[in-house]
Amino acid sequence: MARLDEHLVALEEQVTARGGTVHWARDAAQANAVVTRLVQATGADEVVKVKSMATQEIGLNEALEAAGIAAHETDLAELIVQLGKDKPSHILVPAIHKNRAEIREIFLRTMPGVDPGLTDDPRKLAMAARAHLRERFLRARVAISGANFAVAETGTLAVVESEGNGRMCLTLPQTLITVMGIEKVVPTWRDLEVFLQLLPAAPPASG
Repeated sequence: MARLDEHLVALEEQVTARGGTVHWARDAAQANAVVTRLVQATGADEVVKVKSMATQEIGLNEALEAAGIAAHETDLAELIVQLGKDKPSHILVPAIHKNRAEIREIFLRTMPGVDPGLTDDPRKLAMAARAHLRERFLRARVAISGANFAVAETGTLAVVESEGNGRMCLTLPQTLITVMGIEKVVPTWRDLEVFLQLLPAAPPASG
């Protein structure tokens, strides 16, 4: 943190050297304006999103909506909250306040073409969400992500995810826009190794 200014400049240089473009924003309004302009430049009127606290904090979805751009959340819990026109109730588990029956009702009401016989079995609900999102992944030309970490020495952005939606967003669309706070920067790959080990590991599969 004591050399944050140096690391940020190094990150910009490395991202630029690898074909990326870095935009700086001093506040939420400027960040939203930059992202909106970038999406509009592609001619797209919708984007797919990886769960991002930064975009939630700056109100990006609302800013895009005001510009006529639909932002589709792809994290399962965020999708449930969005389709239910609700607000997240927890920083890590945004839809923990919804039970299976409520989620089923939301899906039946908001997902075009969903099986009317859909039950509240968690696997069936997940499969319905997967089918709903697959269509959006395949047609989206623009994706927006956050970043868990950014490595200054290489210009690498790291996104940690558990559902597979992150990989779909980061690889399929033609344009990727990443919104990150300056505190996400680490100097080297060795530093990234330390921080990744601090994230909770997935529990072993049973059976």
